[in-house]
Amino acid sequence: FFCRRDLVGSGMTGRYALYLTPPPDHPLYELGQQLIGRDAHYGGPLAQPVFRAIAPALFADVTKTPRKYGFHATLKAPFRLSDGKSAEELHQAAARFATAQQSFLVPKLEIKALDRFIALIPADRCDPLHALADACVTEFDHFRAPPTEEELARRREANLSPAQDAMLTKWGYPFVFEQFRPHFSLTSRIEDAKQLEELVTAIRSHIDESVLSDVRFDSLAIFGQPDGWMPFYETARFPFGA
Repeated sequence: FFCRRDLVGSGMTGRYALYLTPPPDHPLYELGQQLIGRDAHYGGPLAQPVFRAIAPALFADVTKTPRKYGFHATLKAPFRLSDGKSAEELHQAAARFATAQQSFLVPKLEIKALDRFIALIPADRCDPLHALADACVTEFDHFRAPPTEEELARRREANLSPAQDAMLTKWGYPFVFEQFRPHFSLTSRIEDAKQLEELVTAIRSHIDESVLSDVRFDSLAIFGQPDGWMPFYETARFPFGA
């Protein structure tokens, strides 16, 4: 367990999110942060891997968005705190929530293109992961301020289905419950199909497959964004179980 009081108690007016990340001592934690080029706990940049067929400047550019958000899978998407709610209350609720959860195993993760961005995705459905995400969406929704019209419009630029738009209206995020697609983003959207294929191949060749097997997740992470233009930082991590 840790909690960054410098962010939690600083009167932060930005956003918070509930994320799933590998345990800090797992090789996947370090690998994910190196691929996107940033340590979300300490906040500092990390040297990214160099690929023979990919220009370093190109890889730095396509990983710019995940670098801002930190290496994670979304459980509850970024939100502003609702009126009357504080960061301290959010963290206290997350600590209580985590004690009621159990660790779970994802047998295998795969490197795949999802809607033209590259991500680590469970090879098969993981029911405990889906149940955890569902619970995070509902249990913490009273902390979420309603999205602004600008935020809704930005989400709708993704050509949402009617079901996804309904989720956006009700929960502030389109990809929840039956629309949930667990993934750890490694790049932003890549329009060039050849470039996308080359990047998938390069990342796959860099990763030891054993790092993607039998990954046990045992904690809930809260990430915070002090201001809209700043990156997200890991403000706290709460272990599952008593």
